[in-house]
Amino acid sequence: MNNILIVEDNDTSRNNLEYVLKTNFSDARIYKAGTGKTALKLLKEIKMDLFFLDIHLPDISGLKIAEIIRSIEQYELSYIIFITTHLMYLPKAVQEYHCYDFIEKPFTKSKIIDVTNKLLKGINKENKENKLDKKYITIKLKNVIHKISVNDIFYAESCRRKLYLHTTLDKIVIPSMTFKQMIKMLQETGVDYFIRTHRSYVVNINHIRSIEKHNKKAWDINFYDYEEVALIGDKYSVDVINRIEGGI
Repeated sequence: MNNILIVEDNDTSRNNLEYVLKTNFSDARIYKAGTGKTALKLLKEIKMDLFFLDIHLPDISGLKIAEIIRSIEQYELSYIIFITTHLMYLPKAVQEYHCYDFIEKPFTKSKIIDVTNKLLKGINKENKENKLDKKYITIKLKNVIHKISVNDIFYAESCRRKLYLHTTLDKIVIPSMTFKQMIKMLQETGVDYFIRTHRSYVVNINHIRSIEKHNKKAWDINFYDYEEVALIGDKYSVDVINRIEGGI
C-alpha cells in the first residue's frame, strides 16, 4: 500500500486530484492538506511515498515544503510532483529540489494517471528489491559468524539433531540451534515467502522449480540451481500446494 500526499489549497483542485487518484489507484492511500502546516504535520505522522505539491499556499510555499522534505533522510530521493500555474518556478524546482515532474494547471486526468502509474511501479519495484536485499539472519558458529540474506536461503532442514541451512553459497551445519529457533528467526525478518512444508523442513517458495509426488503421503520439492530436494509432508500438503501452485 502506497501513501500519497496532496498539498493544494484550492478545494476544487484538491478534491479533483484526490478523485482521480482514488478511482484509478485503489491500492494507494490518499492524504490531503490545504496548508503547509497541515502537510508538515502529516509528514511527521505518516511515511509518504509520493508528493503532489502546489507551489502557492496560504502559509508556506510549496518550494519550502519541498526543501523540508529533501532535508529528511528517508525522503532524499522521494518523488515530488509540482502542480501550479506558475511555470517560472520550474528551473528552481528541478535544480534545487529535484522534482520528478511539473504539471501545469488545469491538469488533465490522463496526465495524472500516467505519471502516477509510472512512479508507483518504480516505488513498488524498489521496495520489493530492498525487502529482498536487506533482510538478513546471523548465524554464530564456533569460529565464524555467517550473515546470510534470507533471499539466498533455499530451505532449512532438521535432521538427526542437527540443523542444516541450504543456501546459494553453501550448506551450513548449525549444531547449536533448534528447528523452532530457526523458524522464529526467519519469521522475525518480516518476509512472507518461507513456508513450513514438513515437520523437518521450512522452504523459501521463491526458489521452488517444481514439486513431484514421492508417494501417497509425501512430495519432493525441486529448486532452481540446486540439486538437493526438500519434502512436503502429508500434514502440510494442502496448505503448501495451495500457496505455491499458482507460481509453478
